[in-house]
Amino acid sequence: MSSAASLVETIATRTQVAAAEWAAAICVGAMVFDFQERALLPDSLTQFCASRCPLAADGRCDPELAHRFGCYEAERWDDQFVYYCPASLVFVATLVREQGMPSYGVVTGPLVMGPVEDLIGDLDVEMTPLVVRLPERSPAEVGSLTRVQATICSTISTPAPAAEPSVALKPLDATSTGWSETNEYPLDAEKRLVAMIRQGDRAGASHLINQLLASLYLASDGDFLRLRQGAADLITLFSRAAIDGGADVQSIFGEKRELDRRIASCRTLDEVSGLLVSVFNRFVSYVFDFSQFQHANVLRQTVKYIRSHYAERVSLSDAARAVAMSPNYLSSVFSAAMGMSFTAYVQSVRVAKCKELLVGSRKSIADIASETGFSDQSYFSKVFTKATGMSPTHYRQKASG
Repeated sequence: MSSAASLVETIATRTQVAAAEWAAAICVGAMVFDFQERALLPDSLTQFCASRCPLAADGRCDPELAHRFGCYEAERWDDQFVYYCPASLVFVATLVREQGMPSYGVVTGPLVMGPVEDLIGDLDVEMTPLVVRLPERSPAEVGSLTRVQATICSTISTPAPAAEPSVALKPLDATSTGWSETNEYPLDAEKRLVAMIRQGDRAGASHLINQLLASLYLASDGDFLRLRQGAADLITLFSRAAIDGGADVQSIFGEKRELDRRIASCRTLDEVSGLLVSVFNRFVSYVFDFSQFQHANVLRQTVKYIRSHYAERVSLSDAARAVAMSPNYLSSVFSAAMGMSFTAYVQSVRVAKCKELLVGSRKSIADIASETGFSDQSYFSKVFTKATGMSPTHYRQKASG
């Protein structure tokens, strides 16, 4: 067995053992994701998602895609990422790197973050008895868990080899490129790639990428610096095509600086090829596979933000800033998923809290209006009456009597 194969086997074994021991220590499930195969390891499929979650059983969630998304996002965010699944449960993904490249992802969960009562109202009926038995952690505890898990993974990882002196990589333009005149010009290929992605032609897009890779190798004519420049051009092409195909801009361009660094540090043809294939697969996944999970994650973060700030002035712009989205896009995603506008949902949260205070406290109507984010008592009474069919005073009297 080669030393390289032995190293990979050792890292794989250490990752699986560490994941199992960590899961036992914190009483939470654990899964291991293989970046090379782009799949959860087989023994991971016995965990909660595949064996117990109703959403996975009836096809409303694909655990492989959900946790591939989490691990890809971890690669963008300092090797650690906390995310929500479509069932509104929390998972933590952290990375193990081999020679600086992502090798495995350790995914722990599911967890309930915050009071379980806040979650149950949003769940399907069949999920409730499962969720109430899951570990419950505060946001601070989830943060601590994430940092310790990332530290464990870092002790398994091996560092990147020393890089050669960096070479500036120029952006792709219409006059300067590493491609020869006899090979297909990338901007023409980009138009075809965008068209394929828009049409949902994943197989065609993959075939075109293989053609572009072959052309790149021929065009470089043994000049490795030229090859690396062409690879950087291709990553720019992938980025544009993925964004035009519907991928989130921040998900794609958030990686650009790191990808430029990694291209500049490649020292062999195999390293360049492996990186390009990895980048393409990841970008294509953001177009074809991940919208469901990106939206679930954003929606849970938005709902959490609203429930934490309902007593204040809650604006769409503030919420969008908190979840790193544009206000217009968040408004569209939120309305489509929740069946109501952002503003209507904020008011529903405030009215629900008002009901609790009207029944469970002796506070005045004016104080309750102030504590739940309404600008004045008159406006509060108008909104409450419209939502419940009775005034706050009548609601309190009826509930008490």
